[in-house]
Amino acid sequence: MTDKTSNTMWGGRFAAGPDAIMEAINASIGFDQRMAAQDIAGSRAHAAMLAATGILTDTDAEAIREGLLTVLSEIEGGTFQFSTALEDIHMNVESRLKEIIGEPAGRLHTGRSRNDQVATDFKL
Repeated sequence: MTDKTSNTMWGGRFAAGPDAIMEAINASIGFDQRMAAQDIAGSRAHAAMLAATGILTDTDAEAIREGLLTVLSEIEGGTFQFSTALEDIHMNVESRLKEIIGEPAGRLHTGRSRNDQVATDFKL
């Protein structure tokens, strides 16, 4: 797990990220990384739904779904670098997805809250 600092989650609202103590208190990645497979399965289904309703193009949805499989492979292979700065499994996965596929990754969160993601993860 890395401790790289990032203003990704706070960008646009604040000039800097949270203090280190707040970051440590708020981060759940040490626990919820065990839900990576469920989180990715839910995100792949969500991307398929977004494409089926015309919100995403089929091309973007396929890039997202395939990119998520790459992320899952990295996690299962032990090469994925989890970051406490990204707080939780959702943000860690989405950040890596963006590194892999670029701009389409930003559309994955459309119509979905982090609370929805957590509920889906637990249900799966």
